Amino acid sequence: MRRRLHRAAAILDREIDRRRRRPDGRVVIHPYRGFGRDEELILRGRVLLEKQITRATAAEPVWRNVVNTWRRFLSEEIGGVRVVAAYRGASAEAITDDEGYFRIVLSVPGLGRDALWHEVTLSLPEEGSTATAHVMTPTIASQFAIISDIDDTVVVTNATSLLGMARSVIRNAASRLPFEGVADLYAALHRGLNPIFYVSSSPWNLYDLLHDFMDLNEIPHGPMFLQDWGIDETTLIIAEHQTHKMAQINELLDFYPALRFVLIGDSGQHDPEIYLQVIQAHRDRVAAAIIRDVTPDLRDRGVARILEASNAAGVEMLYVKDSAEALGHAHRLGLT
Repeated sequence: MRRRLHRAAAILDREIDRRRRRPDGRVVIHPYRGFGRDEELILRGRVLLEKQITRATAAEPVWRNVVNTWRRFLSEEIGGVRVVAAYRGASAEAITDDEGYFRIVLSVPGLGRDALWHEVTLSLPEEGSTATAHVMTPTIASQFAIISDIDDTVVVTNATSLLGMARSVIRNAASRLPFEGVADLYAALHRGLNPIFYVSSSPWNLYDLLHDFMDLNEIPHGPMFLQDWGIDETTLIIAEHQTHKMAQINELLDFYPALRFVLIGDSGQHDPEIYLQVIQAHRDRVAAAIIRDVTPDLRDRGVARILEASNAAGVEMLYVKDSAEALGHAHRLGLT
């Protein structure tokens, strides 16, 4: 019964998209920061009708934030169009799916490992649109990589509260608040050579907002792994947080078998439990885990047991009250 309900909802969702789509409007590419290794680059993004969203650099009226939020979630996806990626004489292409998403694997012979970021040209030959995608590849100088949560780890969202989350969604990039000292912590870990990956259950519709938030607060950029808050035949609205996060972390561990990772999260959305599973399955791949305390004292006892289990597995999991304490531990562990 549940599967039939999901299938019916997916059909309805596609029909709404079909009827809503206008024949006019400018078709644009929304590239997401990509990732790669050796001679292989992974390009990701979405093709949509232009949303006319204002990119805030200062606090704006609530009504404008609400309008921009509405436009982000009422995206008009363009499926079935060809996207071409080109870089250093190499090219590859893909066709967007029904939700406008694309993923391109681009082979670039002789890419080398001397640059952390690469700028790849994306184009829609039939639409005349172009965009630049930034793709990260670890270099020979990269000592480890960081996998970080976003909500209540980097940005204050009160993700455990429905009201707090609702208020957060309608804030713009300038009015969202980072945790004090988080930019210094991430810059010290990153050092311009260690890649950072952000894994979150936030929807892809908020990608531009999160990207601008990182810019405004001088937090190092990295590829983001968000979720499609859509409807398909197996998932209604949003996939389960732990399932999504574990899948993305395992993908990164498999994709970069020679890298060790530092895991950063918070106590609000099962990050300690997720990271403990990762540590117990891949103890030689995790250098350390850092958990920000954002929950009441009652949660502390459960986290303490998880810390003990992690330490027993040979990986130090740290429970910190703020970024300054996390930075101190990072120095002690030789990560900065």
